[in-house]
Amino acid sequence: MSRSSLRVRLLAAGVSAFAMTASLPALAEEPIETAIRNWVSTLDASPNWVAGFSELSYDEGRRTATLRNLTIRSETLATKLEISFGTIAITNYAEAADGGFKASEITADSGKLVVGEFGSSTLSDIRVDNLSVPSFVNYVFDQNRIFTSLAKGWGIIAKASVDSIRVGRIQATETSEGQTSAASFGSYELKGMANGVIDQVTMGPISQEMPSPDGLIKFTIDKIEARKYDLDALSAVLDPDRYAGGVGDGKWRTALGLEVYRNFSIEMPGASVRMGSFEMENLRLRQPKKSFTDFLDTFLSKPDLPDNEAARLVRDNFAGLLSFAGVGSLRLSDLDVTAPEVERFHLGDFHFNDFSSDGIGEIGVHDLDVAIQDKGTLGAERLAVGGFKFPSPELLVSSMYASESGIDFDPMPLIPTMGFAEAVGVDVTQGGKKLGAVDRARIDLGDYIGPVPTSIASDVRGLDLDLSQIDDRRAREMIKGLGYDRLVADYGFRLSWREADEAVILDGFKLAIKDLATMNADATLTGLTRQAIQDPKQLEGALSSLLFTRGKLSVEDKSIVERAVGMQAKKMNVEPDKFRQQIAGALPLFLMVLKNPGFQAKLAPALQAFIKAPGTMTITAAPATPVPLMKLIETADSAPQKLPDLLQVEIKTTNP
Repeated sequence: MSRSSLRVRLLAAGVSAFAMTASLPALAEEPIETAIRNWVSTLDASPNWVAGFSELSYDEGRRTATLRNLTIRSETLATKLEISFGTIAITNYAEAADGGFKASEITADSGKLVVGEFGSSTLSDIRVDNLSVPSFVNYVFDQNRIFTSLAKGWGIIAKASVDSIRVGRIQATETSEGQTSAASFGSYELKGMANGVIDQVTMGPISQEMPSPDGLIKFTIDKIEARKYDLDALSAVLDPDRYAGGVGDGKWRTALGLEVYRNFSIEMPGASVRMGSFEMENLRLRQPKKSFTDFLDTFLSKPDLPDNEAARLVRDNFAGLLSFAGVGSLRLSDLDVTAPEVERFHLGDFHFNDFSSDGIGEIGVHDLDVAIQDKGTLGAERLAVGGFKFPSPELLVSSMYASESGIDFDPMPLIPTMGFAEAVGVDVTQGGKKLGAVDRARIDLGDYIGPVPTSIASDVRGLDLDLSQIDDRRAREMIKGLGYDRLVADYGFRLSWREADEAVILDGFKLAIKDLATMNADATLTGLTRQAIQDPKQLEGALSSLLFTRGKLSVEDKSIVERAVGMQAKKMNVEPDKFRQQIAGALPLFLMVLKNPGFQAKLAPALQAFIKAPGTMTITAAPATPVPLMKLIETADSAPQKLPDLLQVEIKTTNP
């Protein structure tokens, strides 16, 4: 996300606190005027702040106190911080027993926040209804524990309640690297906050202009909507004092139910990006085993920390920083990009689902349509990968320690695992010609032992390839000679490992080439141990221990014989039916090259029946005793004529 978008989100989350803290003067059990004066004088007397106002009055009939020109300025922060208001009116103020206060209405005509040389924000027409603020009497802002102090502040704010907060208009400027950008955030409205949860926040329309070396960049957002901000969940994770016994509970807490950016656009010289919406749903936070707040405090209070100490701190807190947040889904919808040489780029949806340090449920896109000048087009209904599982952050940290110390460690447990990959409705064209397409392709991986999947399933439907995409020249010419200009096929298989008998099972292998043939196969090998799968060194040598148990191959004629016979008959200038009979009759002679009379006697009649009429030829191998795979390989290389007997091959042809 861009720096601008991040600042928008932080502002949307923080304006509520800014509006409420405008009314923090009542910290003592005294009338409101006295309370305001005491608060301002106490703040002004502190070493950290300067505070003052020009006028304070009270209207008894309206039960309203009016404060004019309130200014609060930091004295000791490294970055100047100044907050000021024009006129603030507080109606029906009442102190609470705990030192907090309530008010039925608070209004301010204007407010301003200045953050050093970085920028400023101005607010106008501020209104707060039915506000209840807890006591800040015991709150201390520690310069050496900036992040912890903020976390504790959020914890106190989480105890507040309010019916609504509205800001009529927000303007902001930001300066970075000598460039100043201006932004307008439209109106801001918060509806309903109680028990640490903000029910709804809306902001917009938003616009920002940012100068750059290449020209002006413009951002616009029609509206930002958010629901169910849980400030207490944020405090529970960031405040180290809320870790029972100093140890995090690892429990997920929903910090944000839903946030939506509507009609987001970026205009830049020569290009533009437009997005129908950006959504984040179910932002979750959890306490890691060790709080990382001290780490953030150190970096904020000691910006010149030596590199070696900074590296140590990062390493020691890496696991917590990596694991404390997760999100149910992130989604971009209706994304369109224009740029030089891009005829069109449209993305209906891009999403991350169930994303955290534990893994990723899915990364996917829908409705992809891309056209590049002189390059071609790419379209896809859906592309997705998912089911990722990540190693634990603690394991990553321990490997970092080992690497830095020169200690050997096993990298295999650090490898993430993947669950599936899928493509639906994909097509690629170039020069108006379809190069390739697929209706659906999917692979599923599961039952992992370490990083090795022991269950693999693949399914490809409607694969459509232009013959120019086949690399082998002879294969292209043969397929073209059979009367095809495209290859259309379905393909799939299931491969699994069964621990009970240490078997590798190929099941459901299928290759169906349209109007040509369908091939099905299955096979079983035994002798693959769990130890071999777990140890890559053993896995490399596992081939020598595998035994062939059984296998079957069937080929169903879908016109392959007719096309092959027709192709050869045409070359020899013979009638196809006559050539078919000649081939069938000559088969016993041709098969003598196999040098295995017994097998030839089985194979010849099966092939003759297959050639004479469309049907299915099935070859089975079921040796009485499993045969070492290495022996099969050696036999195929040195004496291939012995393979049928070694495997006890049987052949038959069935005709419908």
